[in-house]
Amino acid sequence: MSESPPVSSPVVQYFANQVKRLRNEKGLTQDQLGKRIGYTGAMVGYVENAKRIPTEKFILGCDEQLDAGGVLNELWPLINRESYPDWFRPFVELEAEAISLRAFEVQVVPGLFQTEAYARAVLSAGWPPPKADDVERQLSARLERQKILDRDNPPLLWAVLEESVVRRPVGGRSAMAEQLKYLLEISQRPHVRVQVLPFANGVHAAMDGAFEVLEMGAREKVLYVERPGGGHIISDATEVAKCDQRMSALVGLALSPEESAELITTSIGDL
Repeated sequence: MSESPPVSSPVVQYFANQVKRLRNEKGLTQDQLGKRIGYTGAMVGYVENAKRIPTEKFILGCDEQLDAGGVLNELWPLINRESYPDWFRPFVELEAEAISLRAFEVQVVPGLFQTEAYARAVLSAGWPPPKADDVERQLSARLERQKILDRDNPPLLWAVLEESVVRRPVGGRSAMAEQLKYLLEISQRPHVRVQVLPFANGVHAAMDGAFEVLEMGAREKVLYVERPGGGHIISDATEVAKCDQRMSALVGLALSPEESAELITTSIGDL
């Protein structure tokens, strides 16, 4: 669970109030409720005072033990949005509305394509090490984002990955093999294209890092770039056009989707 949620977060405060009210109606102490749902009484207190953003497990447990009839469960999607850092929330909103996404990655598999084990390893790799509850909360939020891929009309996704992305054994051999197999699987979907940019092709048009171009309605496009500890959305048409052209150059330099699948398959065998 995250620490110090924004004071202006009404959904977190509303959940806190409802849990406290239902717990009192049941005649339970914080310790008793905590024991029933697998948390300490102190943690229940933090949630009831809106000092922690609850995990999905916490919400499901409270809904069941307090006989809330699904009322608390229905708040999860809204509370889940609070799990994202402030700087990341605008991107998540744009991502959910985009009709196409074109991403260039140099370090990790794009978040929308990550398996649970791979994502957990990525989220756990911070320094200082993040708390286990924070990792699980962020993991739930990341997996929730992936649901846009299963919509009836999902966005078009085109990802160009540096070879380092498919070579680096994130989470160990087993987790990485699972991730690469899933990458092969998802690349077969009609709205997804995955290409690998091999080391052997040398320098390219995006040596300064990863980026993503999102196409919204009415042919409007925005650019998203990350830096350590934050991200930035750029709507300036000139800057967006430059990165759009970069992306086209990268697509042309990378292996074809079929050749990329062969390289990914080879990477699995090399683990």
